[in-house]
Amino acid sequence: MVKIYDAIIIGGGPAGCSAALHLAFHERSVLVLDRGTSPMAFHTNSILNFTGSVYHEGRSLLRSMQGEARAAGAEFVAADVVEISGRYPNFKIRTSPSYRTKDENEYHAKLLLIATGTARKHPKVNGQWRGWLPAANVGNGAFYCPDCEAPLCKGKEVLIVNVGTVGSALHVGNSLTRFTDKIQILMTEDAYVPIESQDLSKLDSSPFPWTRGIIKSISFLRPGIVQSVSLADGRVLKANVFFVAHVGVARSELARQIGIEVDEKGNIVTDHRGKTNVEGIWSAGDVRPITQQIAMAVGTGNYAALMMNQFLGNKHEQEQQFDHPDHRRALHMG
Repeated sequence: MVKIYDAIIIGGGPAGCSAALHLAFHERSVLVLDRGTSPMAFHTNSILNFTGSVYHEGRSLLRSMQGEARAAGAEFVAADVVEISGRYPNFKIRTSPSYRTKDENEYHAKLLLIATGTARKHPKVNGQWRGWLPAANVGNGAFYCPDCEAPLCKGKEVLIVNVGTVGSALHVGNSLTRFTDKIQILMTEDAYVPIESQDLSKLDSSPFPWTRGIIKSISFLRPGIVQSVSLADGRVLKANVFFVAHVGVARSELARQIGIEVDEKGNIVTDHRGKTNVEGIWSAGDVRPITQQIAMAVGTGNYAALMMNQFLGNKHEQEQQFDHPDHRRALHMG
């Protein structure tokens, strides 16, 4: 007989873990399918914006979150979800082996939570984005989020490595000026937004020295103290830290596959509780249009799980009268 979980969560980052913990705490059968590609899985920078974990590195914080959810009864499987089908109350989730997972299976659930996050577009090194991975979020030497990590740049020489637009580079630069005045910008010529199509005069009128080029290699002699990028033309740009002005893309392919509404940037559209337009499916975390911080992701995960638990109800709750008459209707209709 096929097991039907009360809920399956796709994505084991902070949002997925928070939701799994709440549902398991309420004795719901919950399975987390996690591909293991959340930036948090590799994050060794200090976490400054999640209370109770000051200066805690990201990956150990994520392991702690996953451990708490497991201890409460949630199941975790390393798996890459490639297909969602079915309708409430029986969704089918198919997994397939990937470069990080071996699972090939089908799982069933009454409810789903999509917490697949965003994909960060990294700078290219010698033409390949994977060449940047040794530098990504490692050892307080390379950062991505001004809201989260700007204070870690206090007094540092910062090289902003831009892979997006002039606007994104200047946004990072302006955010850092409260902590350092030693900022330079590298506009990478193989960025995801063609450099020729942008208004470079805005850089000329900014307070930041800037240049353009293609990264040939990166060097981390002493991460956070001495590091550099070598350009294809032979120049070497030195800094204490790198700050990537990156492009983020919502991982919403699975959501779109089953008819979930997304906005013009691909973020999943939900009501304030996290419920999507497809009955029985919620969403949480960075795949929604929210500020990308751990505290935000955890909050949306917990709120969605709370609503999912109430949606499931029990035999004593089916005719329950709520203080707010639209409460039950909101749970079931979004």
